[in-house]
Amino acid sequence: MTFEESYEKLVKIKDSLENPETTLDESIKLYEESVKHTKTCLDLLSETEGKISVIKAEVDKLIEKPLDIQE
Repeated sequence: MTFEESYEKLVKIKDSLENPETTLDESIKLYEESVKHTKTCLDLLSETEGKISVIKAEVDKLIEKPLDIQE
């Protein structure tokens, strides 16, 4: 599941939890589902942060190297 899909599910869950007609049992199930989607979002954000760190390190290496321009 993508970050966007999990986030959208969380928004729908929030809306359902704010609905006064949602029963306690439904609320508990929704809460449990929200924890799963929250974990998915956090895991994906952490993974993305790691990828960005790797890319940044590669860019930093390129910047540190002097350009070898031969005329």
